[in-house]
Amino acid sequence: MAAEVAKLYAEALYEIFTEEGSDDRIHDQLNEFAGVFSSNPELTQLLAAPLLTSEEKISIVSKIFEDNGVVYDFLCLLCEKGRAAYFEEITEVFNSKYNEFRNIVDVTVITSIPLTEELRSRLAAKLQTKLGKTVVLKEKTDASIIDGIIIEYNNKRIDNSVRSGLETLRVRAAEADL
Repeated sequence: MAAEVAKLYAEALYEIFTEEGSDDRIHDQLNEFAGVFSSNPELTQLLAAPLLTSEEKISIVSKIFEDNGVVYDFLCLLCEKGRAAYFEEITEVFNSKYNEFRNIVDVTVITSIPLTEELRSRLAAKLQTKLGKTVVLKEKTDASIIDGIIIEYNNKRIDNSVRSGLETLRVRAAEADL
């Protein structure tokens, strides 16, 4: 149900976005607000509390966020409808639609150590050429992959890590012993 609610509200917000002339300020402000929610999980819990009235929730929102723009009004609507707890999921769905509209792809890159600026630039350029889209890199480090790289985008995963290679060898060796 949460996914359906998030999709419904995200599509409504996206419709407003297109009616407003595809104003990137809506996208930017939505993600700014989502960052506040992400950094403060207790805010989501507070706005989801059934004991608070919608007026009290809107009062809380007005003390945290600037009272201007579509996103603020949208968040107040979510408070009125008891759907503020879905804000981050709504943002994810909206961002997916926005990225499709702007021809952007989010790519997560996992390495054992942080990428150098040169490698980051080369990787982004290569991915942009391969995918034919503007690439937004999100980097993660995970020492357990030992070395190599894992690339994730659009529900795809390319795993060229040493850990994955060792796991493949282990499985093949186990199968050979059968």
